[in-house]
Amino acid sequence: MKIIAVLNHKGGTSKTTTSLNLGAALAKLGNRILLVDLDPQANLSQSLGIEDEEKTISEVFAQKIDVMPIKKVQENLDLVPASLDLSAIEPGMYSNINSYFLLKGHLDRIRSSYEFIIIDCPPSLGIFSQNALIAATDVLITVQAQFLALKGLDTVNNLITTVREKLNDKISVLGLLLTQTNHTRISKDISNLLRDTFKEKVFATSIRQNVAISEASANRKDIFTYSPESFGAVDYMNLAKEILQ
Repeated sequence: MKIIAVLNHKGGTSKTTTSLNLGAALAKLGNRILLVDLDPQANLSQSLGIEDEEKTISEVFAQKIDVMPIKKVQENLDLVPASLDLSAIEPGMYSNINSYFLLKGHLDRIRSSYEFIIIDCPPSLGIFSQNALIAATDVLITVQAQFLALKGLDTVNNLITTVREKLNDKISVLGLLLTQTNHTRISKDISNLLRDTFKEKVFATSIRQNVAISEASANRKDIFTYSPESFGAVDYMNLAKEILQ
């Protein structure tokens, strides 16, 4: 059983897209999947057409509810939705050491119901991302195939190392996933540099730029429901199979 935190402190690296479509791919392959939306922008929830829920992860962190609010999305795929209220809750959490372990406590109680729990982290390394790392068994780092993409990876690595040494010795880096790749020189150079630097930690699968992926989110669907023959569907299915291997 894996709990995967999908992480990068930069925005626009396809964290939400990857959380959604990797989850959908693993579900299609017969695994029971729980998606957890930890982003105050609630983009993962919105990408599945789930908005204005009465109970969300916000109520969990505000300690107003004791049970994870799980919604069934489709066969083998469930979601814990987020709401914009997360932003308001965050500042008050830093002063309470127990706040860092809230997500772990809740996921430990339900983890036996799933093969994979995938956590969509916010584009920051604040208390919600730290909750995810303390709860997770693995980290998947999304990296845009663009200039400056490698900047900041040290910061992410340092946080993972600190969490492993002090708070969660079971966590490991599942892999770095190149996203939004294309045929340009810069994209190829970034891909080669990443593979030279991080070797086997970089997934063999990369996610090509594909308009169908953006269209799927806009239509509140995963890529397999929206366009099962697209490059996006092929790439995310290959990623799921690579992780299962």
